[in-house]
Amino acid sequence: MTDANSAGARSGFAALVIAEAVVLAIAAATMIWFDLGWAGPVIMLLLVAAFTFTLVRATEARARAAGNFSPAMGRYNKRMLIAGGIYVVGLFGAVWAHDELGLSGATAFLFAFAPSVGVLMMVWAMARLIADETDEYLRYRYVRASLFGLGGLLTLATVWGFFEQFDLVPHAPTWLAVPIFAIGLGFGNCLPRGDRE
Repeated sequence: MTDANSAGARSGFAALVIAEAVVLAIAAATMIWFDLGWAGPVIMLLLVAAFTFTLVRATEARARAAGNFSPAMGRYNKRMLIAGGIYVVGLFGAVWAHDELGLSGATAFLFAFAPSVGVLMMVWAMARLIADETDEYLRYRYVRASLFGLGGLLTLATVWGFFEQFDLVPHAPTWLAVPIFAIGLGFGNCLPRGDRE
């Protein structure tokens, strides 16, 4: 891929990400402004699912065009889409059950655990990606990005924990660990690729 084509693909992908973020922001504002009730979260869920699928496919197409797409990454993307779907259904189901059914005891624990099933599947998908990847360089990149995400999570959790201990910041729920790791993983994937000789 030439530099001009690569720059065009990057700018097209960036435009897609920005457009999707704008649509989601408008949808969220509309949902809040018009108080759409249960329909609002369902619409947001469908938009996020459609956009996630679109982004995954666009990323795969970009990787194929650049010649660095691997079958292991294709399987990983499918596993993550399934795990993400299970997470979202588990989360919405747990919140609905908590709010509408007033659960207690073992049933409450079961529903509260439901979103974690998707997260556990995501962790398994990441481990499978590293085990399945046959290209050593790509495996190195995945591990490096994972360590970047993990390091960011550990650093932020430690600093925030001490701030919280001294009553300087509010309590942060522990479920934030996964999104924070995912953001770090994303940044880790964007690190310069000048490490290949």
